Amino acid sequence: MTHIEASSDEQMTELPRTLRVRRGTALLITLVVVVVLAILSTGAVLGAMQDFRAGRNTLVEQRAFAVAEFGLNQEISKWDRARNLPAPKGMAVGAIDSTNVFVAQGDTARVRVQRLTETTFWVVSVGRANIGNGTLEAQRQTHMVVRIAYPTINPGGAIVTAGNIDVKGSAQITGTNTNPTGWTQCANIAGRDTFAISYATGKTATIQKTNMVTGGINQSAAAADSNTYVRYGTESWNTLVANADITLPAGNLGPEPVGTATTCDISDVSNWGEPLRSGNGYVAGCTDYFPIIYASGSLQLTKGRGQGILLVNGDIRLAGNFQWFGLIIARDDITKGNGTFDMWGSIMSRNANVNDGNDIVGNSSFNWSKCAVESALRGSAILTRTKERSWVQLY
Repeated sequence: MTHIEASSDEQMTELPRTLRVRRGTALLITLVVVVVLAILSTGAVLGAMQDFRAGRNTLVEQRAFAVAEFGLNQEISKWDRARNLPAPKGMAVGAIDSTNVFVAQGDTARVRVQRLTETTFWVVSVGRANIGNGTLEAQRQTHMVVRIAYPTINPGGAIVTAGNIDVKGSAQITGTNTNPTGWTQCANIAGRDTFAISYATGKTATIQKTNMVTGGINQSAAAADSNTYVRYGTESWNTLVANADITLPAGNLGPEPVGTATTCDISDVSNWGEPLRSGNGYVAGCTDYFPIIYASGSLQLTKGRGQGILLVNGDIRLAGNFQWFGLIIARDDITKGNGTFDMWGSIMSRNANVNDGNDIVGNSSFNWSKCAVESALRGSAILTRTKERSWVQLY
């Protein structure tokens, strides 16, 4: 029997129809899978890129916010007390003072300070930051309203004491308001005359010659009140001591201004500001420096000059050629020895040691000056936030 084999073509024609239509299906499925995977991976990459960009934008925005806050806090912590003074020495109401704070390369805070009233200021800080790319920048703005809290002290005389007082020699005491020479801010501080000496009821005031006193003497219940010497409106002896710029032990001192025509070395405890406006040794850079000085014990001033608020936890002895502009508050007595003492402002003696007396002798002049006292109070004022909604982020 003869067997004839079919050719390969004939075999193909005899395959089932279902097998013939599947030819090339695997390649098509593979292509579909590849396309789907490509779409999924592209979506994942795009999503990751969006997350990265969002995170990067958030980071630069937070950095801009941090820069703005840094500029705001630095301006307040390094507050220029000269702003507290009235114009033209300080800032007029409505005036604006601007500064730039450079935090890092590409990061800058522009700070603007505007005076709203005599006691309140509006501080605005605009922070700009970028992350290594000049085109990727964020900006944030923060605001704060602050006020200057300074003592409310209205001395009743050039000299105020709760004890006895004895004036003799060539001393001159005047209650007539006297502006220090060259102090331009005095034009915007309303002055008033007062008594030369205000002393407590029940105490005595002995004046050797009537022409030594201008403005008269006055017995006052306020001079007898111990609160007059320790409470000053919203401030007190303790708060002033806590915020003192200079703290010293008892001793003999001769302060002098330390600085240049444009700078003032406030780190030097012998620098009590510059009250003069001309002359040999005049230090222009320290004219706006009105420190709070606290002496923890009795103090003797032998030479030099200063301005501001001087707190003495004991006696104060004026024994040399010394000039003072502002306010002096002594816990105990005031004594004047040899030399020349010149004062513009007011001096107050609580006279806690009632067995002693206040002696004003020799060549000395005590000139009541509303401008000197007010400048000292404002120039040494403490900066605080307003009580409600002092801080806000605008954007």
